Order: sequence, then C-alpha cells, then structure tokens
Amino acid sequence: MKQSAWLLVLLCSAALFAQNAPRLVLEDAIHDFGSVVKGEVVEWSFVLRNSGAADLIVTDARPSCGCTVAQWDKVIKPGETGKVAVKLETKDFKGPINKTITVVSNDIETPQARLFIKANIKAIVDLLPDANFRFNKLKREATKVQRLLVTEEDGFEFKVVKTEASQPWIKLDAVPAPQEVKQANYPNAQYEVTATIGPEAPVGMVNETATLFTTSVKMPSVKVKIMGLVRPDVMASPPRLEMGTVEPEADFQRMLKVRDNTKAGNFELSSVTCTVPFLTVAQEVVNKGEEYNLVVKFSSPPPKGDFNGKIVVKTNAAADEFKTIEIPISGTVK
Repeated sequence: MKQSAWLLVLLCSAALFAQNAPRLVLEDAIHDFGSVVKGEVVEWSFVLRNSGAADLIVTDARPSCGCTVAQWDKVIKPGETGKVAVKLETKDFKGPINKTITVVSNDIETPQARLFIKANIKAIVDLLPDANFRFNKLKREATKVQRLLVTEEDGFEFKVVKTEASQPWIKLDAVPAPQEVKQANYPNAQYEVTATIGPEAPVGMVNETATLFTTSVKMPSVKVKIMGLVRPDVMASPPRLEMGTVEPEADFQRMLKVRDNTKAGNFELSSVTCTVPFLTVAQEVVNKGEEYNLVVKFSSPPPKGDFNGKIVVKTNAAADEFKTIEIPISGTVK
C-alpha cells in the first residue's frame, strides 16, 4: 500500500515537473539553399519556439563540420521564439551536400534536436578532374601537372587573364585547350592549365597555392593547390640518427637506409665510416645498385655519458652533392 502511494506521488511529481518544464519546438528543421555558386557564403536562421512553462536554455548548436558556423539565442522565455543563425562556406564543395546542426537544450523530452541544411554547389568555373595539382619528383627535375579549366557561365567570352603562385619555383600557364582534351558537355571556352614545379623547389613535402584570374563575373578568381613531394637523388633515412639513452650491451645495434631515388641501377657505397670511436658501421645490400642498410654497432665498450659525431658515406652518385653524405649521430650511454 505504501509503495503504491509513493509511486502515485512520484508520477504526480513527474507530471507536474513536465508541465512546468521548457519545451523546444522547431518551426522548420530543414532548409534547402538550392543551387549555390561555389565560393559563395550563404546564411539562414532557424526559428526555435519554447512552448513550455520554463526558460528554454540552449547550451550548444553544434555543426557537423567546420564549413558551417552557428550562432544561437541562449535563453528563450516561455511562449517566445529564438534563432539559430547558420553560415555555410561553400568554397570546398561541389555538387549536392547535406549538413546538420545539433541543438542541445534543457528540454527533458528532446535534449538534442537536429537541424538540416542542403545545397547543390555549382562550380561556375571549375578544374577537372579536381583543383589539386599533385606531383612526386626528384629535386633536379622540372615536373608538369595538367588540369582542364571549364566554365558554365554564359553571356560573354570567357578568358584567363592572369596567374599567380605562392612560390617563384611554381609556374602556372593557361592556354586554350586542344580539341582532343576538351569535354563535350561544356560548350563554352576551355583552357588547359599546366603547373610546372621547377628544380629550385626545396626537398620535402610541398603544400602551396596558386590563383587563376578570369573574366568570370561570378568567379573572377580560382584557387588551386600545389601538393606533392620533392625527393633528393640520394636519401639517407633517417637523415639524423638520434639514439637517445642506450645500454652498453654487446648486442646493441641501430639501422639506417641509404637509397638512390634515381633508380639508375648502378649506385654503390664505396666506404662508410663513423667519427664516434666506439661505434662501427657496416653496410648490407637491400637492392643492389639502389638501396643499402647501414648497421651501427659498438666496436668496443663505450664510456658512460653523451656522445656526438657523424657517419660519413662515400658514394658513386653522379651529382657531386651526393658523393659524400654526412649523417649526424648522437646519444647517451647509460
């Protein structure tokens, strides 16, 4: 009997709390921007209504990606409305997209509600197959990467008027596309765009930009990415051997690689020495004429403390800068 009474009290309390609680109502949870020109920023405000009897506290409006920025009213009084303002950046998209914004509030029945935005991003001026110029080259080489520039904008003579690149060793050229590379479903002017990465490009990963300036009214400039890897003719991996703290054990060893990226097939190491007196370096053939391992071991019991030196590798590389390779080496004997 007592349990039934307590249950009745709890149910009444819950019902009373629900009556006095806030309640989130979405006027319209979906907005379709329709066709949007790539690069445009579009905005929309969703309406939130509080149909409950207490303040609706909106603690978050969380977009599904960084391209969508949301601002919102934090407190909505009973019977009143608030907004979630959405801003969509379209520069990195093409074609149909769907994004969500998760609204978090103190509505006990629906603590999380979702808003949806849709759009069809149309690239009025576009690079095919994409706007990324990817390459992998040796430093001494000049490499070219090509893309096709097309437009769907009518009513004038479309032209590329200027190009710019973020580095002097990147050259961007745009010429009318030859008939054999043109896309039949784009009736307007088409250009063949060539990015040339010169031998001055530094060794390592490349992540640069370039810009095509056009006569397009809606897209007067088109950003492109120049991404890739510049490799030296001969490469030591790692380029610096940092051993850290090592135990003075007889079976101690570390390994490096020396590789000829030109793949000429006749690459050899004529000698390998080390300036640290208690270390010795032996070479092992991985792929004759192309790749070798360097095995570092103790040649005698090492003294405790820090050590620094270098491994000196003599090669038969064609380029003078790779005939001698010096690999810094350091560590601490425990």
